[in-house]
Amino acid sequence: MRLKNVATLRASKQEDTVAWAARDLRKSNGRSVQTLQWSERDELLCFQDHIYIPNDLELCRHIALQHHDTKVAGHLGCCKALELISRSYWWPQVSRYVGQYTRTCDICLRMKIQQQHPTGELHPLPIPENCWDVLSVDFINKLPDAHGHDAIMNVVDSIGKRPHFIPTHTTITALGAAHLFLQNV
Repeated sequence: MRLKNVATLRASKQEDTVAWAARDLRKSNGRSVQTLQWSERDELLCFQDHIYIPNDLELCRHIALQHHDTKVAGHLGCCKALELISRSYWWPQVSRYVGQYTRTCDICLRMKIQQQHPTGELHPLPIPENCWDVLSVDFINKLPDAHGHDAIMNVVDSIGKRPHFIPTHTTITALGAAHLFLQNV
């Protein structure tokens, strides 16, 4: 963002209390440590030679976008974005803002490498010896109402793959599912 744009944005909005306090410190002609940290350069308020950004979330978001989302910045994470921003700009809690911005970056979340150890080897389940020894039960719910039923209980034998589709309700309990199983399977 060009310095002129920052200056016009700052002039168009009411300055916050930090800027007023810094200007008052400069006018007091004191030589304290706080006074020496603030300066004015090209009609911009600077803190330790970094351009001070007022309490303007849109401006902070634009600066973070420039230093994190562009092709040059390359979505390199919180530390790199903070380093790039803090070379030229400063505002209260800049590191907290940049951390929050990078944690919620959609591209970074999708491209993030998992920091976990790979899972162990997959082992197949043992093959059952007889039909109907091992079953799987699933519920298909939120269906349109048909004859007073809005869900289907699906019971499948793992060897023969023979399915049983039992009409039911989405509010069925475990006891009700057991009764349906005994009656229909």
